[in-house]
Amino acid sequence: METQAIVGKSTPPNDPSRTPAMASLITCSYSGDFDVCGMLCRSIDRFVPQEIEHRLYVPRREIPLFSAFASPRRKILAQEDLLARWFWKAPLPSPQWRERLGLSRRNLYLTPYSLPVRGWIAQQIMKLSATLNAPTDVVAHLDSDIVIVRPLTIAHLMRDAHVRFHAQRASAGIETQRPWYATAARLLGLPPADYSANLYIDQIVVWRRVIVEGLVARIEATTGRDWQVALARTPQFAEYVLYGMFVDHVLGPDAAGVYVEPDSLCYSRWTQRFSGAEEEDAFVRGLPGDQVACLIQSTIPMAIEERARVFDKATQWARQTDARAA
Repeated sequence: METQAIVGKSTPPNDPSRTPAMASLITCSYSGDFDVCGMLCRSIDRFVPQEIEHRLYVPRREIPLFSAFASPRRKILAQEDLLARWFWKAPLPSPQWRERLGLSRRNLYLTPYSLPVRGWIAQQIMKLSATLNAPTDVVAHLDSDIVIVRPLTIAHLMRDAHVRFHAQRASAGIETQRPWYATAARLLGLPPADYSANLYIDQIVVWRRVIVEGLVARIEATTGRDWQVALARTPQFAEYVLYGMFVDHVLGPDAAGVYVEPDSLCYSRWTQRFSGAEEEDAFVRGLPGDQVACLIQSTIPMAIEERARVFDKATQWARQTDARAA
């Protein structure tokens, strides 16, 4: 049985809008991450083939700012178009004032169907919606604070017509993530569980659009509500866990048309700024040969010049080590 028949509604295989041999990159950003997002965009233009489109979603009023990054392969699109019309963004101070006042960097949304929705939850709904709107079946999600440091091609996202599925086997889950697994089980109509043997969260996460179509259809069937209403009413969930649980426990990886990949495509630093050049160099030298991107968490207090210096070192290190391995 074909995957499309299993997961339900999807774009017909002969629809000319489908380009199964290609992929789209999706990033959600905002003005507070403008500089780091610029580094991401420039690295994509350097290391990713032109036939892989980049769709950059930002608040509508910030589109003129981000238009500097627009190109034939990069569309700057409005985040508001990813949410149902009944989401209303509450007026809050600018990112700069929120930082001074110690407020969250995230927005807050009001709806007629739920309690106030945190910006973190809204952004996850946006990622699902952006995938549903993607022109390709293969979609890779990248956050703003990632930089590509060596060539990233379709071969990193697909293998023999199967799509990459990040699932890292672990005997025990991460305690802070257990509510996300419990929520996913409930939304998908699965037996109660707060872990499912695999970790799904990563910095570059590849999805199939047809699987996301089936995922939201499953949520609607289980909850009896529009999927965005159901998620707006869910105070804790993780989009990558939802997708992973759907693939592993509803479809099965083989039927879903994916191949399991436990390793990450991205090399990451999550906490603390570097103490100096020596620590920067030690971090860079740890970059594995099979990872194509580097992340420095955007919440780490580093000047953009410091970030650029580390990313430049990582790019140079990748080029040198790849040349020696050739």
